[in-house]
This record gives sequence, C-alpha cells and structure tokens, in this order.
Amino acid sequence: MTTMTNGGLVAGIRRLQLGVSQRIGLLTVALGAAAVLLFVIVVDSLPAAPTAVTLPWGLWAAAFAVSEVLVVHVQWKRESHTFSISDLVLAAGLVLTTPSDLVVAQVVGTAFALVLYRRQRGLRVAFNLAQFALSSCMATVVFNLLAVPVGPTWLWIVQLLAVAVSTVTAALAIFAVMSLSEGRPDVRPLLGMLGFSLPFTLGSASIGVVVARTSAHDPAALVMLALPTMLIIFAYRAYTRAREQQENLRLLHEVTSLLHSDDTQEALGDFLASVRSAFRADMAELVLLGPAGREGATVSRSREGHDPVVMAPLDDPEDHQSLLRLASASGALTTRTGSGRGQQLDDYAAGRGLKDAMAAALRTDDRVHGLLLVGGRLGDVTTFSSSDLALLDTFARHVATSLERGRLEENLRQVTDLKEQLRHQALHDGLTGLPNRTLFLDRVRHAVDTAGRTRVFPAVLYLDLDGFKPVNDTFGHEAGDVLLRTVADRLRGCLRPADTAARLGGDEFVVLLNGPIDRFGVARVVERIRTQLDVPILLGEGVVTTVGASIGIALGNADIADADTLIRNADIAMYAAKRSGGVDFLVYEPSLGDTTVTRKDSASELAEAIRDGQLRTVYQPLIDMRTGRPIGAEALVRWEHPVDGLRSPDQFIALAEDSGLITQIGELVLNDACRQAARWVADSPDQEDLLVTVNLSARQVADDAIVEQVTAALADSGLEPHRLVLEITETVLMHDRDAAAATLWLLKGLGVRIAIDDFGTGYSSLAYLRRFPIDMLKVAREFVDGLGRDAHDDVITRAIVELANTLGLLTVAEGIETTQQSETVAALGCDIAQGYLFSRPIEADAVSAVMSASVVSEIIRPLAPLTLEQDVTAELASAS
Repeated sequence: MTTMTNGGLVAGIRRLQLGVSQRIGLLTVALGAAAVLLFVIVVDSLPAAPTAVTLPWGLWAAAFAVSEVLVVHVQWKRESHTFSISDLVLAAGLVLTTPSDLVVAQVVGTAFALVLYRRQRGLRVAFNLAQFALSSCMATVVFNLLAVPVGPTWLWIVQLLAVAVSTVTAALAIFAVMSLSEGRPDVRPLLGMLGFSLPFTLGSASIGVVVARTSAHDPAALVMLALPTMLIIFAYRAYTRAREQQENLRLLHEVTSLLHSDDTQEALGDFLASVRSAFRADMAELVLLGPAGREGATVSRSREGHDPVVMAPLDDPEDHQSLLRLASASGALTTRTGSGRGQQLDDYAAGRGLKDAMAAALRTDDRVHGLLLVGGRLGDVTTFSSSDLALLDTFARHVATSLERGRLEENLRQVTDLKEQLRHQALHDGLTGLPNRTLFLDRVRHAVDTAGRTRVFPAVLYLDLDGFKPVNDTFGHEAGDVLLRTVADRLRGCLRPADTAARLGGDEFVVLLNGPIDRFGVARVVERIRTQLDVPILLGEGVVTTVGASIGIALGNADIADADTLIRNADIAMYAAKRSGGVDFLVYEPSLGDTTVTRKDSASELAEAIRDGQLRTVYQPLIDMRTGRPIGAEALVRWEHPVDGLRSPDQFIALAEDSGLITQIGELVLNDACRQAARWVADSPDQEDLLVTVNLSARQVADDAIVEQVTAALADSGLEPHRLVLEITETVLMHDRDAAAATLWLLKGLGVRIAIDDFGTGYSSLAYLRRFPIDMLKVAREFVDGLGRDAHDDVITRAIVELANTLGLLTVAEGIETTQQSETVAALGCDIAQGYLFSRPIEADAVSAVMSASVVSEIIRPLAPLTLEQDVTAELASAS
C-alpha cells in the first residue's frame, strides 16, 4: 500500500483556501461513508476462506501497525512516497482470517501507526483512515467474488488482483484530493503514483501469498520465511540510507564550494537552496555574526515558494542568539515540534510553522561564526534522523572552515582592491568615471612634452554644457546626474582610443586630441560631438531632454611650452563661444583676450552678493542610525541670485576659491551655524549629542585667522565647542601637511571636532589619520550610491566603516536616497547618515522642529516633511 503525503495530500492541503479544504472534508466523509456502507452491507456477511485459521483480530491489527512502521520512504522532487509491507499482511489475511476481522484490523492497526508514530492529526489522518477502510473493503469484496470461480489452484492470482485493486482505490482517492488542491484534474500524477506503487505492491503481496500458503500447509516454516523477509526489508532500508548518505557527502563538497563564488548574493542563495535539497527540507537559514558578536549580524534564508533573503540585518537577534548559545553548548540540535526536545529550537520551529528543525553552530577553533538551521522535513512520515543531524554538523564545520579561509582570502583581496580603488578614485571622476583634472593635466603635460621632441602637436577641447542648470532646477539632481553620465558616455564614443575625455567638475568637460591633428580634424570631432548631443537624453519616468555645449579649442604649437597654457587657451575660447551665442565652436586666437576679465567680472558679482546678503545658509539633518533620531545638521551655502534664482555651490564655490572670497563665505556660514546650533540646544536641552558640521576650504585651513574666527563664533553664540564639527577634505590635508596639522591641532585645542569629508575619494592615506586629530570619517556619496549594486562600492564602504571602528572614529554616510542604502549602511555599522531619504536641506527656522522630533523605527524612518525647501539642485555641496 502507498500513501502519498507530500506531493498530493500534504502539499495540497497546506496551500488550500477555506473552500477547497471544506471540499476535501466532504470527500473524506464520502469515502468513509462508502467504506461503512460497503462493510455493513457486503463485507460483514462474507464467509471466511476455507484456509482461515483461528487468530484474534488484535494480532492482525498489530501486524498492520508494525507494517506501517517498517516503511521505505522514497522522495521524488516534492512528492514523498511511502512503501509499507501492509500489502503483505493484506494478501495473507485474505485467506487466513475472516473479511470483517481483516478490515477492522487494518483500520485499527493503521490508525495507531498514523497517530502515534507518524503524528498525523485532523483532516489528514481522517482522510488516510477513510481511504484505508475503503481500499480494504474493496480488496475483500473482489477476493470473495473471484475466489470460488477461479478455484484453489489459481487463488494466488485472485489475492494479487485484490491487493492491486486496493492500491488503485487508494491512488484514486489521493488523485481526487490533488485535483481539488490544484483546481483541475491532471491524470499525469495518477499515472506516476501507480507507476511507483504497483510494482512494489505486487512484490510485497507475493510474499504475503507465500506466507499464507506456508501457514496453511506447514506453519512451522513461517519462522524460516520470516528471517529472510525481515533481512531483505532491513537490508533495503540500510541500502537506501547508505546511498542517501553517499549522495549527501557528494553534495557537501559541491554545496560548500558555492560559498567561494564572486557573486555573494547568488552564491548564498544557491548554497541555501542546495542545503534544502540535501536535507529535503522546506527551509534553510544561515545566520552570520558580525566581528563583535551580535553587532552586524545578518541572516540569509531560502524557503520553498518564497524569494531568497540574502544578508539581511537580523530582525530578531535575541531569538537567534539563544539558539546559538544552545547550539554552541550542546553541538548540533534537532527537534520535532511539540516533542519538548531542545526547547529553544522547538519554540523557534513552532513560531515559523515548521514541524521539525535542526540547528548547528558554525565553529572553528577560535570563534563561532554563526548558525546553520534547517527546518520542515518534506513528507509527514519522516523527520530528521540522527544521521541527518550528523550530516548537518559536518556541513556546519565545513562552512565555518570555508568562511574562515574565505575571510582571510577576502581580507587580502579587499586590501588589494581597496588600494586599486583608491588609486582609481584619486584620478577619476566619481560620477562619470572619466579622468579627473589631475589625470587629464598629467596626460596633457605628457602630450605637450612629447610634441616638443616630435613636433606632433595635440589639441584641447573645452566644453561647457548649455541647458544643464534648468534640468537640475526642474527635475532634480538625479536627472542631472543621468545627463552628465550620458554626455560622458557619448564623449567616449566620439574619440579615438589614444584621446582622453575628462570631467573637470560641474558641467565642464575637456578633451585631449593627440596629434597629429589640425583644424579640419578637430572640426570633424566637434561635428561628431554635436551629433551625439543632439540625440535626446532619457532622464527617467518619460522625461526626455537635449543639451548643447559651448566648445573652445586650443591647437598646440611650438609657442605653447606647457600644458596649463594649452588648457587655459581652450578655456578662453570656450567663454568666447558662450558669449557669442549660436557658434558651434571657437578656436583660440590671441585676440579673444584672457578669461581673467570674465572671471574678474564674476568675482565682482560674487563679492557684491556677499555684501548684499544674497548668500544664505541652509541645513541638512544628520540622523543617528542606531536610534533614528536627528542629532544635528550640516551647514550648506546657497546663492539667491536676483536674476538667475537659486545657485547651487558647484556654480560658484570654485570661483570663490580662486578669487579668495571663500574665506568670507566660510566665515558667514560658520557664524550662522554656531548661532543656529546654540538655538537648537536651547530648544532641546535634553539632547546632549546635538551637533552642527561646517566645511572648511583649503584657503581657510591655510589662513592663520581661522582659529580666531572659530573662537569668536563659539564665544558670540555661546555654543559648546564639542558640538561644532569642522569638515575638511583629504585634498586640503595634502596641500601643506605641516601647516594643516598645526592648524587642526590648534582647532582641536578649542574643543571642536574634526571630520574628513568624502573619505576614500582622495589620497586616503592611513598616515594622516594618525598624524591629524581626526574624530569622524564621512563616507563619500559616490560609494553610498553604489551600495547593493556595485561590489567594489560595498567593499570600500565596509572597509571604511571597519577602519573607523578600529580607530575609534565616528562614521557618517552621505547621500542616502533609498531605503536599501539606509538599511545597508545601518547593517555595516555606520553611526550617522544624511541624505534626501530623510530630508532635503531646510531653512534654519525649520531645523529646531526637526531636532526636537523623536523618530525611531526598525531601520531608519525618513523624516516627515516639515517646511522643506523645494531645492532640487544636483549637488548638496557646501562651502568647500
């Protein structure tokens, strides 16, 4: 007899809605009623076979119960087939006892096995008993109908046929349940069941026929027959276990090797899916601890019918920590829900709807790395055995060893990759990937030096985009970034491999055309660039735009001895082209004049703006990643131009640096920030960790007056020094290390704190972290933007946070714009975050309301809009 519990009844019932479950209940009632009617009307009045012996029906019930315990389980995909020797007992009972006793004995004995051994309950056990009763009645009726016509010589054929009818009846009942579960009949599963069960049924029944005949003619020979029969049964069960273990050991190497894949997301998903397959389980879960135990712990999970979860922050760490302590103390654990074994694991399995579970700690000699859990053994007739538990413990040890070895290899790889990434970042623009000013200037110098020897002169194109600012103002900085990246990609496609395109900043690009090149060759390049810029650019969400460019060209010649002059000439030609309007490009001529005139005019305009109070300070809140509470803000400068409207820092900070006006702007921002922060503290006196951050430019750090300015700002505002954080870039530190170190130590002496802004995009030398009084590292927006999408950015960000933790420094993640980024930096252990997800820069009057808010969530909940400025500038840069 075969019971299919997973692919048919079990898997179906678990997915049923209420209406389907009721229909299965009605089917069960119908099967039971049919069995009762058939028993009362037909079976109870049938005579016993002439060969029947006088044995109590209880002995036959015990035989059926034992037959349902001594089973062989065969797993096929999600279907669990159970082959028992009940067909042997049924075939023998047809000729050795009365039909009524045989039916009653099979129902009672099977009920004991299903309830006490297989732990079936409710509708499931009711259905199985109903179909057993009906199948047994059908077997006795068929046997008694055909026994007399066939005669004693061929009675064995009737016995086999009766048992086969019993099996077909059971298969049809299960097929009916499957049809109700799936909502439509499909004959293929029925054929599959019969193909699996009938051969075993007939083989088992054949042995029953032999037992019956032997009992009738020589009962003493049963002892001799019982021994080889039991040996065959136990040998087959041992064979299936050995083959299963051999298969699992083969899988062990394959599964653990998946952890070394380059794609961590895919590797963990494949690994856990393979673990589920190896143990025929509904769920597999891997908990990995952070470096400091529970901090930074993650969970990865694979479950049947659900999307895999990979490296998610641990939502209930106490739950897993309890399991981990138990597994670490006791080794591998197993439980069957409700059994009371491994109470902690039992509660865990029951809470997730698993009938059983196993857990093993991932341990090596020096530490515990995490926990591997497997739950929900497929098939109600089976649960995890001691051999499964031993195999899981072996899995766990191999995984722990792989993690330990992989951790060392990964650390070495991270160091190498980090060095390469830092070198690349120091020479390339983070947004577009093009060479930056440093690398471009180096290549132009090399080209000019080579031309001095070969007389093959290069040319430089200077491009300033027309229409970039309206895109930023209208659609926001994300759209502006898309535009800049698209322009960069198209520039690359217009050039030869030997040429170089670079981004200098903002919307300014430059191109180096290596010689030999003349006016006609340059004109062809410009034509290709113009053609590419004329193609519409998709900014997202159905927004399409086009952008133009003012292009200035400088042709190298024998009179140009250095790269700076060549680039400056291209800059002059570009400004002349922009002023002329409607000109595709201009080639530099001495008559075009010097850009210093234009820049002097712009500097005068900026100086006038400072005097007239057109510059104002806005603030972007800083969020504590552990509590979700705002703990301060970064001061950012904006220019409210009377004609152009709001100007973002990338439009005037470079000019302010070149003209020296940055010191005045910085002093204005510093004074306003200290006054506002003092007001926040007064409005929220219970928040002891409120702070404000202010950027210092290279000129400010180099100015001896900066210490006096900070001292005066603190004294005038009454702000406590430790609440003021001064941000500097890595480039500032490298201008004059000795002077910068002296200035920063003097500032540190005032009690203020020092932060490195955009850490990782500059020199990123570990030496200056020791030499300078650093308190905080700010992870650059470029790295945060790539989290979860760029493995290099993940590695760099994790390395920065771990470095900061090692040195006892706070970390701030800039540019948080999505919930995924927030969750990722929180999982990495970042202390503070800021970005559009929480708030855009807001006016000073709104900051006090934000500071007094108490916003706490599972990760970090975005702040509700207050009086937020509708500022959609592309770069939230400040006065540095």
